Amino acid sequence: MPKVVPIPGHLRATSFTLETAHAFGVTSGRLRGPDIAHPFHGVNAVHQIADDVESLARAYMPRLAVGQYFSHVTAARILEAPLPQSCDTRTLDITVAWPRTPPRTRNVRGHSSRPGLVSTTIHHGLPIVAAADTWCQLASVLTREDLVAVGDYLLSGNVWHGNARAPFATIDDMVASVQRHARSRGATRARWALPLIRTKVDARPESLLRLLFRSAGLPEPLIGDPTPVAGGLILHPDLKLERWRVVFEYEGELHFTDPRRAKLDINRRRMLEAAGWMVIRVTSDDVFVHPDRFIREVRAILASRG
Repeated sequence: MPKVVPIPGHLRATSFTLETAHAFGVTSGRLRGPDIAHPFHGVNAVHQIADDVESLARAYMPRLAVGQYFSHVTAARILEAPLPQSCDTRTLDITVAWPRTPPRTRNVRGHSSRPGLVSTTIHHGLPIVAAADTWCQLASVLTREDLVAVGDYLLSGNVWHGNARAPFATIDDMVASVQRHARSRGATRARWALPLIRTKVDARPESLLRLLFRSAGLPEPLIGDPTPVAGGLILHPDLKLERWRVVFEYEGELHFTDPRRAKLDINRRRMLEAAGWMVIRVTSDDVFVHPDRFIREVRAILASRG
């Protein structure tokens, strides 16, 4: 059995091109070995590449040319924006400025943009289209409601990364980007969504729940509004209709599977109720499966409270 030639340590922790392999004395034949992965044409790796977008983008980096940037769905996922499951995240979106030719290879969607249309930035070491322009690019692939949810996220920052929530864009950034993209695909959708994006939003279902209220003709609830309870504590319920003293708390899977979180939720609900608030627990079924039924229940609750 022929001896397997070891790959130099310089190459084992990253992906690399054929040219780089040759520079370290690795032959083309060795790269056809069963221990070598080929996530993209011309890209090699000693380890299997995970399916998450950031890992795939890092694997592609040796092929990424100057002036090319991750964009659209790929940039949004690198920013950890909340996208629907229908979005194809296995294929990388890469944008170049016209007249350069977009990349055309396996598992890559190439895009061309007018010079000066998009600004760019570096996030986690990856070159991406800036958040506001990424949002405008998404207008061609997302529904209006999901576009609002992503806009909420970009203006609010990632709540899971600690208490200091640095936003990825400002409302001025978004307005300027919508103006620049006025002739792009999805521009009408972006103009519809722009006035509806908000700050202090924690999750995509909360955005969609707020829009559900709007489409049903109900008042728009306050988001994360400071709410005093006993002991001088201030809570920030997900959504609140102050006139009726009703708050809505969205409870995802974690609220049911994490015992510690469940206990915190119970205590939080007791404090709000003791302060005179009615707490409505909202689940994914209410938002995604039976929204009409949920809205009827909300209307009945509001009517019963004056």
